[in-house]
Amino acid sequence: MALSRKLIKSRISSVKNTRKITKAMEMVAASKMRKAVAATLRGRPYVEIARATIEAVLQRSGANTALNHPMLATGKGERELVILFTSDRGLAGGYNANMVKFAREHMKALGDVDVIAVGKRGADAMQRLKQNVIATFTGLGNAPKYTDIVPVARLALEGFTQGKYRRVRLCYTHYVSGVTQNPATVTVLPYGAQNNVRSEEVKMQAAEYTIEPNPSALLSAIIPNLVMTAFYQALLESSASEHAARMLAMKNASDAARDMMDALTFTYNQVRQAGITQEIAEISSGAAALS
Repeated sequence: MALSRKLIKSRISSVKNTRKITKAMEMVAASKMRKAVAATLRGRPYVEIARATIEAVLQRSGANTALNHPMLATGKGERELVILFTSDRGLAGGYNANMVKFAREHMKALGDVDVIAVGKRGADAMQRLKQNVIATFTGLGNAPKYTDIVPVARLALEGFTQGKYRRVRLCYTHYVSGVTQNPATVTVLPYGAQNNVRSEEVKMQAAEYTIEPNPSALLSAIIPNLVMTAFYQALLESSASEHAARMLAMKNASDAARDMMDALTFTYNQVRQAGITQEIAEISSGAAALS
């Protein structure tokens, strides 16, 4: 009986220490999530305006510009390039597993695919699935900066402009709220393949543009920067989603540890009460035998 009580008490202490760790991780994730979400929300309007700007330039210059510009037309390559955004660490609930599953299902319909993995978990998963991972970038999701994503975007831009790929797609997790993050994909090259704005907005903005020296030169100058912006926004969305998923996972772990502590404490009290009852019964039996 004493040994059983000792084991239960040790288990309670172990669960209590675990809960302290998960609670601390929850608070750290919550702090990082607030910063990541603020950066994500700040970037969204800029991305939308950038899309509208390209549409306005195309409206002003006519359809031939879009058809002839190399970054606006489907590439000549036979393969597609997928940039997969995941995290470097685990303990984030289903964040990485959902993203990898979504990317795997999406890539089935693409044919020959090369993968650039942003995040160690995605790189490991793609290698296990025998996908052709041409580059891996780690350490970008903790505190994302624009300069961090530039090498990734340049690698994709060079592959597309050199004719290696017919399309470049981003697979990332779109942040919706602290409890909802949805896997998403977007085609960034050819630019504009999935970027649509309201026609009346385009016409209004197009009327205000004077393009110098010409539409093609302007597009060549701004599209690479807008592509990098799309990459950076995907990184911000993924970072916010990762921290939100980790915060929720650690909160659930802390709640589960608290429930386990309550159950173990109840069991400990039951065992302790049974021991006390047995001792009283033994004392009463001894007293009755002496009398």
